[in-house]
Amino acid sequence: MLVHKVDPDACLHLPMAARVTGTVVVVIEIDKHGDVIHQTVVSGPAILRRPVLDAVRRYKYMPYLLNTEPIGMKTTVSVVIDSLRGCPGE
Repeated sequence: MLVHKVDPDACLHLPMAARVTGTVVVVIEIDKHGDVIHQTVVSGPAILRRPVLDAVRRYKYMPYLLNTEPIGMKTTVSVVIDSLRGCPGE
């Protein structure tokens, strides 16, 4: 229920000649307002982790509802960086 996605700055700042590609998997905690309040990298290339964390921190989700009440939750996000394609996919 992602409503606002931010592309990682890695797309702009990493030298494309380096051909850095990979998937960064992040566990995120979303509060009852849909804001990301905590994120932890599970896996992915070290050079891509910081830009992906910075982007995921700014994601916005529709609040999850339980019995019509908004609740916080955890989920996993996979961000694909492909320097050959011009960057991210999820």
